[in-house]
Amino acid sequence: MVILSSDGVELEGLCDRVFIMSRGVIIAELEGKKLTEAEITRAELTSTTVRKRADELRSRSTRFRNWMRGDTSPAAVLGVLVLVIAGLVGATNGSYFSPFSLNTILFTASMFILIGAAQQVVVLGSGFDLSVGPLLSFLVVIASFFVIDGGNIFIGIGLMIVAALAVGFVNGYLTTKFDLNPVVVTLAIALALQGTLFTMRTVPGGIITPIITDAIFAKAGFIPIITIVAVIIALLMEWGLRRSRFGVELRAVGSRIDAAERQGIKVKKVQLISYVLTSFIVMPTAVILMSQIGIGDGRPGLSFTLTSVTVVVLAGASIFGGRGSFIGIIAAGFLVAQILSVPTFLGLSGAWGYWLPGIITVGAAILYAQIRRVRRK
Repeated sequence: MVILSSDGVELEGLCDRVFIMSRGVIIAELEGKKLTEAEITRAELTSTTVRKRADELRSRSTRFRNWMRGDTSPAAVLGVLVLVIAGLVGATNGSYFSPFSLNTILFTASMFILIGAAQQVVVLGSGFDLSVGPLLSFLVVIASFFVIDGGNIFIGIGLMIVAALAVGFVNGYLTTKFDLNPVVVTLAIALALQGTLFTMRTVPGGIITPIITDAIFAKAGFIPIITIVAVIIALLMEWGLRRSRFGVELRAVGSRIDAAERQGIKVKKVQLISYVLTSFIVMPTAVILMSQIGIGDGRPGLSFTLTSVTVVVLAGASIFGGRGSFIGIIAAGFLVAQILSVPTFLGLSGAWGYWLPGIITVGAAILYAQIRRVRRK
């Protein structure tokens, strides 16, 4: 009988001979009087085996295929696509590279990066949030009553934060407590938010104070400061995804819920927090959007639900959870903002603003699926 275990007491009591392995190599063989828990532990802790470098074991082509199947490869693919599109459009219309044009594209990208990052948080945990767009609009409408000349900016921002956290908690609680489908729950919340925001503002109103808009539109050269902030936030989220305990648990839950539960992870708690974080990240997106439109209008934000899904898919995340990269979100945010500007510079009809993102999204999804389906030889 062969037993595979890391429990020294169990091995000492059940086995006549024990082989200690480290990195695929047998480093010790214990039997008789030497077969004790102390000796097993000593062998484990004093191993000096070193794993061979991957490049010594794999060919270049194999390493490339493995990298392409990883979470960060879509960012490189999208980065190349951004450069190609910029070159083609710029060659056709020189004004594409004007400071004003680049500033506009980068400013728009800041919102797409944040809303995509928000959606990806919940997607990583096998969830989905259809309420991010309506929540974005709802927060803009709330701000239009307070973040105005003569209003209390701090109360307005505070209410936006509380509203975002409350919506996220309700989404997460209903989904996890009653095991409801996240699409059903978040769709219901989205409809409720739409009804509420259009009740609060039947027509656009409430001019956003220049104190906020001037700060949001600040720039260094032609680069908006808010875009730099959005990129930094996404990079910090990438670090948290890979290095923090919550990030590891979130990916574990998204990969296999049953396995995560066996590892002692509180699955429902992790998923609840993911919904709260998603809604919280929508809040800074709302601040940017309300500065852009300058008035309490709930309509522009509604389309951001589809935008968030587009960014997540382009970033190479698995819609089933467990896989994704916020570096990819950054690249996807820039690409979507760029694509939406293409029809204007090429003199195309407005319909291409819908067709191009759809075509590229489907193409990216097919490409990523094919790459990840390839088996290692």
